[in-house]
Amino acid sequence: MEKISRRQFISNSALIGTAGVVGGVAGTGSLLSSCSSSDNSAQFNLLPSDIPVIIPEMGDKAIEGKPLRTGMIGCGDRGSGAAFNYLDAADNVSIVAMADIFPDKLERLRTRLRERRDMPVPDNKIYYGFDAYKKVCDDPEIDTVIIATPSIFHAEQVRYAIEKGKHVFCEKAAGIDPVSCRTYSAAIRQAQAKGLCIQTGAQRHHQRGYIESYRRVREGMIGRIVGGVVKWNQGHMGFQDRQPQWTDMEYMFRDFFSWNWLCGDHVIDQLVHNLDVFQWFSHLKPVSVVGMGSQLQRRTGDIFDNFCLDIVYEGGVRVNAQARQIDGCANDVSETIIGTKGIWTSKNGWTIHDLDGNLLWQYDRDTEKEQYKQSDPYVLEHMDLVNHIRSGKSMTLEAETLVISSLTGAMGRESAYTGLEIKYDEFLASNLSLMPEELHLGNVPDFEKRFVPPKMGRLARSQTRQRNA
Repeated sequence: MEKISRRQFISNSALIGTAGVVGGVAGTGSLLSSCSSSDNSAQFNLLPSDIPVIIPEMGDKAIEGKPLRTGMIGCGDRGSGAAFNYLDAADNVSIVAMADIFPDKLERLRTRLRERRDMPVPDNKIYYGFDAYKKVCDDPEIDTVIIATPSIFHAEQVRYAIEKGKHVFCEKAAGIDPVSCRTYSAAIRQAQAKGLCIQTGAQRHHQRGYIESYRRVREGMIGRIVGGVVKWNQGHMGFQDRQPQWTDMEYMFRDFFSWNWLCGDHVIDQLVHNLDVFQWFSHLKPVSVVGMGSQLQRRTGDIFDNFCLDIVYEGGVRVNAQARQIDGCANDVSETIIGTKGIWTSKNGWTIHDLDGNLLWQYDRDTEKEQYKQSDPYVLEHMDLVNHIRSGKSMTLEAETLVISSLTGAMGRESAYTGLEIKYDEFLASNLSLMPEELHLGNVPDFEKRFVPPKMGRLARSQTRQRNA
C-alpha cells in the first residue's frame, strides 16, 4: 500500500486551524462559542427555551420510501455490526460498495453479507487504501455512507462525504482533538445547508429508557441541574497480540483501541457516551477540566487504563467523570444527574428520586416489551436516520451534541496526560492534531520509545512537546 501524507488525506479541507467555524453551528448557539464572562449562575436555572425537545419517531422499522444504496467505510467488527444494524432497520436498503485498508476485514464482511443477506458486493465496488473512502463517496450511485473507521479519521471522512452529497452514519467520536472536532463541525454546517443527514453512533439517544428520561428531565422533574456523575468503569478492553509479520503501523491499526493517536484514549472512545448523555440532557457547555489517570495494567498500547475528571460546566455545574479498564474492580457504566428537586440515574434502570430518596418515576420495561418488537438502540439509530432521509429532513442535532462531548473527552485526556487544567475556549482554538504527518503500513523509527504512556507532570509535558514537534 502506498504512503499518504496528512495533507493528501485531508486535501481540499479548509478547516485546519480555523476555530471560528465552530461558533456558527446551527442548533447549539452559544454552546460552541466563547464562554460568557458572567459568573451569575441564575441564567442557567432552566434549560434554554430555544432548544427544542426532540423525541425521535421510533417504531419497529423505518418508514417505506425510496431505495437507499449505501457504501461501507471501515469493515472491522463495529463496521460489520453497523452494516447489519442498518439492514435490520429498514426495508429496501442495500450495501453496494466497501472500503478498508485491510483486505481480510473487508472480505470477511463481504462474505457475511453474501451468505446471510444474499447481498453480493461486486468487485468493481471494492476499494482498499487510505484514500479508499473517497472512491466510495465519489460513486454517484451511492446515497448514504456508513463510517466505522478509527476515530482519528471520522471528521475528515464525514466532511468529504457531505461535500459529495451523501447522507452519513458515523460512529463516535466526532473527533479526538480540536482540529478534527472543528472539521466535523464545519461538515455539520455544510450538511444543514444541503439538507443532508449526519447520524452518530451515540446510540443512547435512541434507547427508549434514555428518551423517556430525557423527556422528564426537560419537563423539570429534577429541577435545575446542578451536577452529575458519569462512569464507564469496566474490566480490561479487548486487544490484539502482535503477530511476527505485522509492521509497527499494521500492529497499531489492528489494535487501534490501544493507541492514543488512533482512538483518542478510552476517555473518548467509551466515556464519550456518558459525557454525551449529560451534554444531551443539560445543554450546558464545558468550561474547564482537571483530570488524572495512569497506565497500571494495560497489556498493549500507549493509552491509560484509568481516568478521573473534574469537569466544570456553565454556571458552576460540576460533573465527576470516571473511566477505567482494569480487571478485578467494581464495574459501573452509568450516568447520574443531580437537580435541585431530584436525582435521575440510569444505573439499574432509569429512575428519578426526590432528594429524600423517594421514587418519583421509573421507566417501565414491561410496557416497552408489550408495545415494541424492536428495542435495540443500535438498530433504532439507523431507523431514525432512514426516516429522516426518506422524509426529506436534515438531521444534525445529535452530531452537534457529540462534537461538544468529544471535545470534553479530549480535554480530559490532555489534562490527565499533563496534569494541567484545560480550558474549553483555549483548547477549542488550539491547533492540536493527533494525525501523523504520514499514513502508511510500514515501520516507525524509534517505535518503542515514541509510543509510551505519558506520566503526569513536567515529564509528560516534555514528552508531549517532543511527540507533537
